[in-house]
Order: sequence, then C-alpha cells, then structure tokens
Amino acid sequence: MIKTEKIKKEIDILPKDMLEEVERFIKNLKGRKKRAIGKSSLLSELAEVSTDIDMPVDFSKQHDHYLYGIPNK
Repeated sequence: MIKTEKIKKEIDILPKDMLEEVERFIKNLKGRKKRAIGKSSLLSELAEVSTDIDMPVDFSKQHDHYLYGIPNK
C-alpha cells in the first residue's frame, strides 16, 4: 500500500474536529518554499507548526498520556 492510500485511510477515520487541524497542517506544508533546511531554520519551522496546532500546555511532559493513554505522572 502506498503512503497516500495509508494517509487517506487514516483521514477517513478521524473525528471531524481533528480534520480542521489536518487541513491547517496541509496548508502550512503547501505554503512552504522548497529550500535547504539548516538546523536553525528547521527549529524555526517546527516552532511555526507548533503554534498552528492547539495542544495542551503540558504536552511535552505528558506526551505518553496524550498519545497512548498512559496515566498522567
């Protein structure tokens, strides 16, 4: 199965509220210019993406809880 088919299947089972996040992410990807990415510009791009995504403030500390349902620490 090719990647686009896998991605389409995952999108088909997402809840509607998450589809808006996916749409913002795709728009962000399409808006980027192709260029060589150095370490500092990669961090800048990651920072831009992270502000577009609505995540809990403790995500970095509790990522296992949010990703896998493990109880909070």
